[in-house]
This record gives sequence, structure tokens and C-alpha cells, in this order.
Amino acid sequence: MDKLDKPSVLVIDDTPDILSLIMELLKGKYALKLANSPKKALDLLQNKPKIDLILLDIMMPEIDGYEMCKIIKNNPLYINTPIIFLTALEKTSDIVKGFECGAVDYITKPFIPEVLKARVKTHVELKLLHDNIINDLEAKEEMLFRQSRMTTLGEMFENVTHQWKQPLSVINMSCSIQKINYDLGEFNIDEVIETLDTVISETEYLSQTIDDFRDFARNDAEKEIFDIRDIFTHAVEILSYRFNKISIEIYNEIDSFKYRSYKNYIIQIVINILNNALDAMKKNSDNMWIRAESIIKESEIIIKICDSGGGIHIDDIDSVFEKYVTTKEKTEDSGIGLYMCRQIAEKKLCGKISAYNSPEGACFELLLPIFKED
Repeated sequence: MDKLDKPSVLVIDDTPDILSLIMELLKGKYALKLANSPKKALDLLQNKPKIDLILLDIMMPEIDGYEMCKIIKNNPLYINTPIIFLTALEKTSDIVKGFECGAVDYITKPFIPEVLKARVKTHVELKLLHDNIINDLEAKEEMLFRQSRMTTLGEMFENVTHQWKQPLSVINMSCSIQKINYDLGEFNIDEVIETLDTVISETEYLSQTIDDFRDFARNDAEKEIFDIRDIFTHAVEILSYRFNKISIEIYNEIDSFKYRSYKNYIIQIVINILNNALDAMKKNSDNMWIRAESIIKESEIIIKICDSGGGIHIDDIDSVFEKYVTTKEKTEDSGIGLYMCRQIAEKKLCGKISAYNSPEGACFELLLPIFKED
């Protein structure tokens, strides 16, 4: 087995004989890292090596094992790394204290080699199983991100095709009229220029819809600076075909503010909220409106979007963000739209999203952090 493929075990003990014995017992099966003091162990961990298990002595000078365990567990990289205490202490209170600090097991000194090897093997296998489950979940979550994005792109493409129908009809009709006039000998240069202006205007509109689709379709590989007020406007433009089919008032009361983040992720969340609002209002409202507002603080921005759709008819409103929970007919919705909104808000934008009912309808609040470096 290649050394890089072996599970990695870090041994922290200030007794050279213990380090030598453990190295002899575990060599060959594990990639071993040895530290004869807490300071050396902390220096080693600063380089962020992959560690699958830590064997930690309790009785050490300067920093004892209990404190060392707390320090390690405060590091997000090693919060799930199992720690086994090596201890000569056998009091129940000492053992309980070790578990309270975050250890998963303990081995008393002088230890029996077979016991040491068996417990190391058990906890390494559990750690690797945990890692595999986490990786599998992350892969499935990433697949849901892509599916959610493709759904939004599909809705946007459908909207683009509808947006193109009218300008294409105008272009076709304008050019046809000029061709007929030419055939009839009624060619008029002023009318031709007017037709050309119309064609140019309509093609610019078509070009803009393509640019909008292209910008949203690209991957958000890097953050960019944009006006947070434009996010809502852009999302409404993307869904303009749906908005134009009904009589609805749109109020964009979001304050202008330059913000640095992943723009398309925010647009995707807003599009999902707007789609849900439109579906709710078509069924439950005669006076249809959507209002977007903002609260800008020193460390965060809150974007609030409310509608007149009658509200969310679920006892626990927060459950709408759970996977496969939907307020629509099961045949209409997979129940992952708002779930993905929360995943995007928390995992991609480091923010939060919440929902509540107002007297008129539902309100969604998207909290986005303002980082000092931004």
C-alpha cells in the first residue's frame, strides 16, 4: 500500500520509549507522525496534514492532554478526528473528563499491544467510514445544486424564447412591408430608415436577452462587485414573460449598495422566491403585488421579499426549507427549490434565509454578510 493511501495516525507523548513502542506496533499499516511535546504537535498541525486518528498522552508538561484535546477540537479541520487518550490515570472522574474534552476512547498505561492495535484499528475504520459518508453526501448535494441550477436555466430559456417572439415578429413584418413597397415601386427612403431603426432597436433587445442568459449560465467561479438593488430588477426581467401574463404590481424598494459576492447564486434564490410568489398569487389573490425591501447594516444586508399570495399554509413555516417539503401540488413541484435556496444561502453565500407570514401573504428574508475585506 502506498504511504499516501495509509490511514494517518498522530502520536503525541513526551516519553521516548512510548513513542518507540507505538511506532514499532503500528508501522507498516499506518502513516505515523510523532510529536514528543504539545508544542511540536501544534506546529505540525499548523501545516494542516491529513490525520485520521490521534493518540494523546494526558500527563505532559506545559499543556496537558485535556487542554491539548480542546485545542485540537477547536480546529475545524480536526473536529471529527478521533482522539484516544493514553493515560496512567484510572479514576472514573479522569476518564469522564477525557470524554468531556472530546476524546472517543482511552488506553491505560502500561498498555497491552493487542488492545492498542485493536482500538486504533476500530476508530480508524470508523473515521474512514464517516469520511466516506460525508463525501457521498457532499457529492449528492453538489448534484442537487447542479439540478437546481439547470431547472432555473430551463425556466429562463423558456422565458427567452417567449421574449423573442414579439421582436422577431416586428422585424419580420417591418422588412416584409419594405419589400412589398419596393416591389410596388413605392420605395420611400424615410420609411426605410425608420424600419432600419426599428430593426436595430429590436435586435439590441434580442442581444440583451442573450447576454442575460449567458451571464446567468456561466459558473460563479469568482466573486464580483454589483449593485444589490439590481439583483431584484434582473430577476424580474428574467421572469418577465410570467409577469407580463398577469396584472401585478412590482415594488423594488431595495437601497442601492455595492456588494461583492456570487451574483448568480443570489439571483437564483430571488428567482425561486418570485416563482413561488407568482404561483401562490394566481390561486389566492385578486390584488397581486410583490414588494422587495432592504435593511443594510454594518455587517450584513437583509433583503426582504413579500407578496400578497395569502401566506404559507404549513404549521411549521421553517419546514418549507427542508428537502421534499412543498406548499404546491406534488405533481407541480419536487420540493427541493426552497431547500436549495437555503443550501445556497448557507454554503455558497455564508448567509441565512428565513420565511414568515404577513397579513397579506408570505415574506422571505435573505441575510447576506458584509465581510471587512470586501
